[in-house]
Amino acid sequence: MNETFNRINQLSDERFNLYRLAGKQHLTVAQHERITEITNQLEVLWDQYLRESVVGQRTERNTAA
Repeated sequence: MNETFNRINQLSDERFNLYRLAGKQHLTVAQHERITEITNQLEVLWDQYLRESVVGQRTERNTAA
């Protein structure tokens, strides 16, 4: 796995834990803001990961040819 995908997993786990906590208690304003921040970061990271995947596939095809 690459660095971008690892970061996606870390942030996803953090957001999941915040949502789990929200099921047990009210979240603070800072925790709500963190969920929003994570969600925004994940959108960017998924886009970056997909772009990296495409570039990697093209490189593999060119190397194999």
